[in-house]
Amino acid sequence: MTIYLRYLIGFAFVFASIVKIQGKRFTQIPTTEPIGYFFEAMYSTGMYWNFLGWAQFISGALLMTQRFSTIGAMAFLPVILNVFMVTHSIDFGSGTPLVTSLMLLGTIYLLMWDYRKWIILFSPDHRIKLDLTNEPEDRFMTHPVWIVTGVLFIVLSTYPWMFQWKHFLLWCLLMIIIGIGAFVVMMVMRKKIEAPALATEHNFFG
Repeated sequence: MTIYLRYLIGFAFVFASIVKIQGKRFTQIPTTEPIGYFFEAMYSTGMYWNFLGWAQFISGALLMTQRFSTIGAMAFLPVILNVFMVTHSIDFGSGTPLVTSLMLLGTIYLLMWDYRKWIILFSPDHRIKLDLTNEPEDRFMTHPVWIVTGVLFIVLSTYPWMFQWKHFLLWCLLMIIIGIGAFVVMMVMRKKIEAPALATEHNFFG
């Protein structure tokens, strides 16, 4: 679940970032509406609009790589928190605020999942002791299949914007096939991957 949650949240941001990076408008809502006025004001800033796009792209892409997902979640948190506040401050209806709320909760969950990687930042210097030599390696979560899948998702997330939404149905089908394919492959390989870790854990506890 954690791996695919990273893919899902990362995809949402990478997909939404491309139009900003390209310097295009995100919506066609007229400026007479509060939402349209807000997005038009950000679009008119130019450089800031591009900066928002790159911030979304980098944090989302880092999440999807799996290898750098902790850094991605930490970079993602302030961005999604900002989006969360915007969607609850302006009348976006009921759907968008719900989605941003779930994305914020999902990001918090991902940070808590990796808490051992950043909790040390809150420890006094004289109490820091880091020894992971006896920790069994999680070869399932760090398997290259997940990393390759994440890279493929990053590339495919940009496809509709870069190629003007051509072959959209084929794109959707390809995304689904890759996601399901990675899951099936890892389920088949799971026993083989986890066997060495279980043996190491058994030896450690005697």
